Amino acid sequence: MKRIICLLSLCFALAGRAQKVEVSVNGNWAEIYAQQTQSELKPGWKIVDYQMKSKLTRYLSGGHASQLTDGNRPIFRVTPGEKEVLVDYVIIRLKAMKTYRKMFRPLLIENNYTRLEPSTFDIKAESDSFICQPRQPLAAGEYILACISQPPIGELQDLLVYPFTVVKE
Repeated sequence: MKRIICLLSLCFALAGRAQKVEVSVNGNWAEIYAQQTQSELKPGWKIVDYQMKSKLTRYLSGGHASQLTDGNRPIFRVTPGEKEVLVDYVIIRLKAMKTYRKMFRPLLIENNYTRLEPSTFDIKAESDSFICQPRQPLAAGEYILACISQPPIGELQDLLVYPFTVVKE
């Protein structure tokens, strides 16, 4: 009985979350599924009674995102969650390694990012979502679309992000 209650509460929690990100691929909308970052904490050296700063790295597994874009100016359809606004969403470029992609800095706000706002994106409202296209082309590489106001997950404060790849034309 406890398992059924836990399963139902998990389903309701996931259903209540209205946040959704899609990208246009050949004129059709393809959903970009949220992926949780993984974090690695390397403790700093301890010299006598002085503790050096620990190093935190956030990364996503896999050398490339599973969602490719049509071109270097992808069109996104973003449906913000209940307590979110569109300008809370940002695009961040990742450093691509052979088997993983990592953020340059562990905190979202410390990275170079581009907000989804009218000065950098063409934005159109569509019922409860927004159609967004960058005004400037994105360089080829690995990216994430993330909400900077989201609450962190777990002890190392992981994040839910929407990864995508811009391919070279």
